[in-house]
Amino acid sequence: MHINLPLELSMPSSPAVFRCVMIGVGLALSGCATTIPEAQLHHYALLVPQDVTGNGAAVTEIDRGPNRMALQMTAEGSNILPGVRTRPGVNVLPGRHTIEVNVCYGGGARNCTPDTYVFEAQPGVAYVLRGPAQTIVMLDRFKKSPLGELYPAAQHAFISQQEWSAMRNDELAAAADAGLQVSAQRQRDLPMIRKVGAHVCQEAGRDIIYSGYVEKLTEDKVQIRIAEAHFKGNPSLRPGGFVPTTIWASPMQWDLCN
Repeated sequence: MHINLPLELSMPSSPAVFRCVMIGVGLALSGCATTIPEAQLHHYALLVPQDVTGNGAAVTEIDRGPNRMALQMTAEGSNILPGVRTRPGVNVLPGRHTIEVNVCYGGGARNCTPDTYVFEAQPGVAYVLRGPAQTIVMLDRFKKSPLGELYPAAQHAFISQQEWSAMRNDELAAAADAGLQVSAQRQRDLPMIRKVGAHVCQEAGRDIIYSGYVEKLTEDKVQIRIAEAHFKGNPSLRPGGFVPTTIWASPMQWDLCN
C-alpha cells in the first residue's frame, strides 16, 4: 500500500479505529492489522509523538528486524498534553519496544529526522514522545491524568524515576569508591612523592594531565615545578596557552607519574 498523505491527516473519529497509511512524503509505515475493539484498548499502551517543530511527526517503526510490528494507528493522541502539540498515536501491546519517530523540519520528507526510544510500555498508559533528550511524559490514556515520566539513559533507553535514582546512586557510589582508591594510593605513595626530584602528575578535569617535579618540601606542602601539560590519552597533544609554573601544594593532591 503506498498513499501519499500530509501529516495533518484526518483520522477516524473512534479511538478504537486505526489506519495503515503513508504519513508525509516518503514516510512509509509498516503493515496493517485488524481494528482493536474499543473495549480492549485498556490492554494496550498508546505512543504519541510530539510535533516539536510544527512541521509534522509520526511513529514510523516499532521493533526492527524479525520482531518488527505492524503500526496500529489511532485517532487518539492529538493534543493529549495541555500546551504541547501532539499527533495521532499508535497502539502497542505491553512490553519493551524500540520505537522510531520521524520529526520533520519543513520542506518534505527529506528534512525529517528519526528519533529512537527504547522503553517498557505498560497497558493503559499513554506515552508522549517529546524528543531523545527530553523525558517521556506518561498519562492515563483514558483519564488523561499524569502518571510520571521516563528519563533518558544510554543507548536510546528511557527508565523510570526509581531506576534513574538507583542508577545515579550507583554512579555516585562508584565515584566515591574511585576517590577512596585514589586517596589510598596517594597515601601509599606519599613517602615517594615527598622527595625532591619526584616526578608527579595531576589530572585536571577529564582532559588534561599536568606533570612536574618536586623541588622543595615543608612539613605539609611540596613545591612543584609544573613543566608540561598534555591531553589525556595523547601525550603528544598539548593544550594551547600552557606556561610552566611553580606552585606549593599538598602532596595528597598529586600522584606519582607512571
